[in-house]
Amino acid sequence: MFGFDVARWWRLAPWSTNPLMRGRDRTAALVVACGTAVILALVPFAALLGSLTYADLNAASARTRAGTQQIDALVTSEPTLRSEETAVFDPAEHYATVVWEWPPGQRHRDEVRVPDEAEQWETVLVRVDSEGGRVAEPPSSTSNAVLGISAAVGFWVTCAMVVVVAVQAMRYFGRRARMRQWDLDWLEFETERGRTKGDST
Repeated sequence: MFGFDVARWWRLAPWSTNPLMRGRDRTAALVVACGTAVILALVPFAALLGSLTYADLNAASARTRAGTQQIDALVTSEPTLRSEETAVFDPAEHYATVVWEWPPGQRHRDEVRVPDEAEQWETVLVRVDSEGGRVAEPPSSTSNAVLGISAAVGFWVTCAMVVVVAVQAMRYFGRRARMRQWDLDWLEFETERGRTKGDST
């Protein structure tokens, strides 16, 4: 996940007793371990978010069903096939003009999506409120479950990406610091070796 060799990470783990390990090596291994632990710890939080989202959507659907009802409406035009401009996958559906009465004596008209097999002068079901106005069908339990799972996965992936980017940034700057220290140590070694050779001659 972090582009890190597991065997090498284990040898450079913070608990390693190797006296040659530098503090930055231990820090880099600790950062990877903490990042992995955080990503795993996010799983139950993502599951909780998905469950809460599903419960809220189901409650909203139940309230819609409780405050509305389905009645018969007459299809007064020939159903036509078209797609909604705002649809994500641009699905083609049948639409037709329908007429219904609710409360009794009050006539309403609207263009709605009808079943594919619906024909003119047949009746279809529409959902209306207490004043006869048409309302959208509440999402089914399956749709709510899909949305809940999507919310959970989206939350986990987003948080995991933030953790991965943070760990990679820390590893990058840590690697640069180690390389600078290596250059300084090598320069010091070359300098000391040169002085030793000069003294011996």
